[in-house]
Amino acid sequence: MARKSNTLRGALVVVGLLASLAAPAARAANPGESGLLSLRIGVGAREAGMGEAGVASSRGAAALYWNPANNVFADFETELLLQHNRYLGLFNQEAAFVAHRVGSGVLGVSFMGLYSDEIERRGEDNTGLVEGTYKPYDVALGASYALPFGDRFGFGVNAKLVYEKIDLYSDTGFAFDFFVTHKAMIEGLTLAASVTNLGGQINLNEDPFDLPTAVRLGADWSPADVLGGKLSLAGDVVMPNDTTEKAHVGAEYRLLPELALRAGTRINYDNQGLTAGVGFRTGRLGVDYAYGESKLEGVDDGHKFTLLLTW
Repeated sequence: MARKSNTLRGALVVVGLLASLAAPAARAANPGESGLLSLRIGVGAREAGMGEAGVASSRGAAALYWNPANNVFADFETELLLQHNRYLGLFNQEAAFVAHRVGSGVLGVSFMGLYSDEIERRGEDNTGLVEGTYKPYDVALGASYALPFGDRFGFGVNAKLVYEKIDLYSDTGFAFDFFVTHKAMIEGLTLAASVTNLGGQINLNEDPFDLPTAVRLGADWSPADVLGGKLSLAGDVVMPNDTTEKAHVGAEYRLLPELALRAGTRINYDNQGLTAGVGFRTGRLGVDYAYGESKLEGVDDGHKFTLLLTW
């Protein structure tokens, strides 16, 4: 009993420290003034199909983005994720993540890159003449580690080197993420929290931008078999540093070990709405697809594809 009490007390202290670290950063930026779009766009078509409710539900290589602490309780040795994402008909996102179990902990390395279609460069003399084109892009390289704390808690940390280039201007910086996961006493219930993208500003042509720091709280409930399949229900609340609070809810129903159907929605977004997805598994190979609704007139819906290899 004393051991459980000490474990819970220690976990609450860590959660309190995460909240105190995140609070100043979450209030620092003005609406819409954070940069590095790639850090905002989630990785994993499974999570995308479930309304991007991933902080408690994600596992495997995709969890390196959402919450690597979840992998403390996952059943795998090594997983590779490769992803292509066409985002809002304007951007392409590529990602490669690897998670590997080392003893009781899990190591991870990640790459995320985002680039847009060509944009016209116009002069600053108010003539509006086209002087050429450019392709803005940003890149994030990360390394993470997660370890258990007692039987019901997992903690994780992620460090990222980030780079952004827009036309002639570029800058490099560092970002840090902190995560906690709790396997609740209620069967099938997981609670989780994250603080992501803590770090300094990115400076482009003497215009500083804050990193998109956010606090995310979430839950995932996977009850016993439902109608012969496995059901998972997930929900996240997100508190960004440069806009209003958001919510994400989603569900996955695994009809067979080889087939899963997913659906969800993103709440309080001006440009994003419903999601849906499907996943296939055969042996060590997995393929996931997710659809994301765009609410912007003239902007295509999103399509995300993920390839998984587990061993």
